[in-house]
Amino acid sequence: MQSERFLNKVTAFIRSKEAQVHVYDELKHHIEHSKNAWLKKGYTPDEAERKAIDEMGSPSALGKSMDKIHRPKVDWLLISLVAILLGASFIPILTFDSTVIFGADMTNYFIRNKWLHLLCAVLLIAALMYIDYRKLERFSLAIYLGALILLMILNYFPTAMVSGQSYLMVGPIQIQVWTVLPLLLIAWAGFFTQKKFKSWQLIILFVLPLWFILRAPNLTAALIYAGVVTILFYLSDYSLKSKILTSITVIGLIASAVFLMTPQLHHYQLVRIYAFLNPESYATQEGYIYLAIKNALNEAGWFGAETIRYIPEGHTDFALVQLIQEFGYIAGIAVVTVLFAIAIRILWEAKQLTRSYGKMLVIGAVSFYCMQFGYSVAMILGWLPIIGLSLPFISYGFTSLLINSFVIGTALSVYRRKTFIGSGAQQN
Repeated sequence: MQSERFLNKVTAFIRSKEAQVHVYDELKHHIEHSKNAWLKKGYTPDEAERKAIDEMGSPSALGKSMDKIHRPKVDWLLISLVAILLGASFIPILTFDSTVIFGADMTNYFIRNKWLHLLCAVLLIAALMYIDYRKLERFSLAIYLGALILLMILNYFPTAMVSGQSYLMVGPIQIQVWTVLPLLLIAWAGFFTQKKFKSWQLIILFVLPLWFILRAPNLTAALIYAGVVTILFYLSDYSLKSKILTSITVIGLIASAVFLMTPQLHHYQLVRIYAFLNPESYATQEGYIYLAIKNALNEAGWFGAETIRYIPEGHTDFALVQLIQEFGYIAGIAVVTVLFAIAIRILWEAKQLTRSYGKMLVIGAVSFYCMQFGYSVAMILGWLPIIGLSLPFISYGFTSLLINSFVIGTALSVYRRKTFIGSGAQQN
């Protein structure tokens, strides 16, 4: 048929196979509509079809135009913001005095590892960007079960314990609670999109991973997991009544668990709480780090401190403090601004989305990122207790970098396909 030959010529100029299908169906519909109009004017079927095709114009010009419109997108602004932070992440390593804790200058060792970490992060971001995230939705339950199995293995069959936390070593790969969180994020984005589960089922699905995360034990990961799921739940299409009743039930369960666990806290755990509330009274114990950070920030000024104080974990959890000491509050504000800009950019992307699963996935990812970022900054300012939490992309650490690379890769994957509304696309 004339229309099929025309449509094949048009789609030959379109590089995206998904866009080819969409454009073919869309143009075919327009040709049929136009053909019917010409038939009503008395033209024969062949003449009417030819007239309808002529209205479309040149197939090459139309095909090139459609290719430009439906070409996969790359968010260069988001990539540029992340690149700025990755460049700045070398500063805490270069200025941190590693001889105090390691007895030798480990700067070159950290720098070599940092380059390797960055290479892996870039590869992960690129891989995720090119993966079609929509295919993950159908495997939400399988991904959840896989994450739950990993958490059970970490609890009952760990191969190593580091600082009291469970690790699973598989060759050079280290699996810990943090590495399971992205899997849970993907699963919950699917659960809230599909709406297959009732409230009581959601509670069970939520509590099981939380229990194993707390047993690992990793309170920080538990807080972030709970926060991300809560945000996704309140942005889902579940009824307000379901949200309120589910929330009351979950809060009751968590409160009961805290009440039962509080008497079992060890003395050193209680000291950490007291040190946050009154660091001066525990200056020789857990309060030392609060006072050291406070003094370092007070001495930094706008353009850096004359003498750089030694801050434990100055290249990891307190990398922002190390950076402020070296270049002052100007540098600190600049880094926080870029971190904040990344969150705003991803949220702007989420606002433009029409696919519900993509939107839930991006919102979950940016919530995960913002909770790390927000808590880390509040922690060094003394507003929240100090816990082992890295500043995204700035702190030295492979696991943290990979997890936040997952956030960026996910956002880029969704952004890349935001113009594709294939046949079978579900819209909000």
